[in-house]
Amino acid sequence: MASARAQSQLSKQVIIDIPGTIPANTQLPPILLANQPARPPFPAYNVGYNVRANVRAVRQRIPGRPANGHGSPHPYQMLAEDNLHPALFQLEPAPSPLTDIEVPLLVNEQTGQIETSPSGRQLRYFWHLPRWVTVDVLGQMMELWLRLDPRVEMADIMDRVNLDNRAMPAPNVFNMRRIRFREAIDVPSFNTGRREPGASEVERIGVLTREQILLNTAMRVDLQNNRLLRPILDTNRNRLGYVDSGLPIDYFLVNYPLPIAIPSDRQVVTLALRHRMQTLAVRRGLGNGASAFQNLPPALLPRWWMHRANVQPARITDIDNRTHDEWVQGILQQYPGITRAGRPRSRARQGPTQPQPQQPQQQQRQRQRQQPQQVQPAAAPAMQPAAARTNAAIDPRLLVANPPHAFPGLMRPNAPTELEESRLIITSPDGATHYYVEPVHHAMYR
Repeated sequence: MASARAQSQLSKQVIIDIPGTIPANTQLPPILLANQPARPPFPAYNVGYNVRANVRAVRQRIPGRPANGHGSPHPYQMLAEDNLHPALFQLEPAPSPLTDIEVPLLVNEQTGQIETSPSGRQLRYFWHLPRWVTVDVLGQMMELWLRLDPRVEMADIMDRVNLDNRAMPAPNVFNMRRIRFREAIDVPSFNTGRREPGASEVERIGVLTREQILLNTAMRVDLQNNRLLRPILDTNRNRLGYVDSGLPIDYFLVNYPLPIAIPSDRQVVTLALRHRMQTLAVRRGLGNGASAFQNLPPALLPRWWMHRANVQPARITDIDNRTHDEWVQGILQQYPGITRAGRPRSRARQGPTQPQPQQPQQQQRQRQRQQPQQVQPAAAPAMQPAAARTNAAIDPRLLVANPPHAFPGLMRPNAPTELEESRLIITSPDGATHYYVEPVHHAMYR
């Protein structure tokens, strides 16, 4: 039986297509794969330092540069097409108290110097990022690194690429690898960098089912057996079949405070734009297919979908005599949470050209650029006891009636070196380790 949290979500109404539309999300019965080889479990994400201790730098033993453009070891090397991390299937990012935590710099333990990129930029410390990233890094690996910590940017990954006398690929090469992987498993980007839903977002949300949207996952939802099915891909990103993920059906909801804001504001606006485009296609006689709006002439498509600056927005007389721009600005005012948590991933880490209010991370990066010699690396172990701060601000996401059970990097009460996540780890009789299992679900694993 599904948890109360899942049942509450599944009682919500979600309309993916307008009435009379031939849906695009008709799913055939899944092909269940058996006798999959055992895989090592993924480690729980570890920030690597005490987030409450204002750590400015973290020492790390830096491996030598691998030959032939290869990468160095990291904690998630077991990731593969047939062994995808659950975080890759989450549709909307959950609130994270790490978002505004300053990121320390990476210091070479042997030399005491701050590590830098080939262009001279100082590297930031992230526990799960390797010092050297292979130039042929896969899209799913980059996507996982970005999703495990909302502070990671594409610049953090590209600054670590091991070129080994090879030319640096254009940023779009790395971004396209991520896009192709996300398309293979039907997930959107966590950070689009724009408020208006893009054409791919409007299209991709239509291949999801109502249950997937409400449970916040691109995994197949098997309500009859109360389970989530994880797809197995081949090296060309084709789906071979599915396996039982072993996760509770509400796994992708547990870090949300109640009431759960899923569908998110962004999903609501994306669906509203999808309905508008489908209505326009029907009234223009293009048929009732779920994606018939793709056949609309350019003048009737949203201006922000076009790559030509000279396209003039047309008034949609078939619906409300407003341009798409006018319509979307009106609905964006109704849903202020349209922008997903985090910041655009691929922007260069450079300061603004004009003085303007800065966020904590921007202030930190400016200090790093202006005063690179004043940073003193921490000589203590990475996990440090939290300093006593009687006036420390409490994250507002922890002040709700039903706060999430655990956030990555927080310590258990009275145990400054023990991660809170350890309370949500359980080992089943077959020896498998399961992470982030709420106590109410422990019986399912015994």
